[in-house]
Amino acid sequence: MKKILLGLIAIGFISCSDTKKNKYVEQAEKQSSTIKAWAEKKTVKEEKGNDVTDSSTGDDTIDAASNSSSVEYGEGATDIDGNTYKSVIIGTQEWISENLRTTKYSDGTVIPNVTDGTQWHKDTTGAWSHYDYDNQFDNDNQFDNDNQYDSIYGKLYNWFTVETGKLCPTGWHVPTDAEWTELTDYLAANGHSGAEAEGIVLVDYLIANRHFGSEGRALKATSGWDDDGNGTDDYGWLGLPGGIRRSAGHFLYIGRGGSWWSSSESKKGFSWHRYFSSSGVYFYESLHQHGYSVRCLR
Repeated sequence: MKKILLGLIAIGFISCSDTKKNKYVEQAEKQSSTIKAWAEKKTVKEEKGNDVTDSSTGDDTIDAASNSSSVEYGEGATDIDGNTYKSVIIGTQEWISENLRTTKYSDGTVIPNVTDGTQWHKDTTGAWSHYDYDNQFDNDNQFDNDNQYDSIYGKLYNWFTVETGKLCPTGWHVPTDAEWTELTDYLAANGHSGAEAEGIVLVDYLIANRHFGSEGRALKATSGWDDDGNGTDDYGWLGLPGGIRRSAGHFLYIGRGGSWWSSSESKKGFSWHRYFSSSGVYFYESLHQHGYSVRCLR
């Protein structure tokens, strides 16, 4: 009887896990359609001018991936693999508005795709992987090379890829910690200040390491986030919760959070990154073996 009960519990857990996995696959497909629509409408906008009505909604909102009709687009970018990326201008910065997907450095050198958790942990050279939902809490080190999230969430890179200075397309670079700060400072100065959070009392460390949600909401996508964490995407940055790969090799947080590398070391073996959760934007230092998303800047 006990074996039957345990079997039913196991089946229920697997079913629940599969249901949640399918949820993220559906979200990825939805976001893919959104980005495609965004690109098509952007092309129409460029060809016919700014006064274009969205026939599907009857309004003049062009940017399907953004709540704002005042998004300023850049020229975009193409990586060494031929992947194309939209870009947006925020203040004086031009950001790629999608996570990086390249498998090569800009000089054509192949970046190893490391799926084994032990190898991922030991590596001190550049590597990338896809998020592996099936083994996200598992340390058995047998991970799949599952690319179902690649077109939306991009790849997860360790910091050693960033260190080369050749990860982004030619003419672009991984932002420094100071450039990330410039971005959030610009948002704070333009109506998206973290100071809007009221009634929150935190120790100095947390205050120093967090922007209280408003900056994050302005950068996060309008769908795809769990726990009511969707943003307003005012600038077309389209931040999505692609999760992370820990230095031990396992995976966490898809649907709930995403981290993006900076190129700035904080101390030996650690570098700064930005973490977006459902509640805010944080900056932390992390081991170089962690796997995070990458955005490029120029």
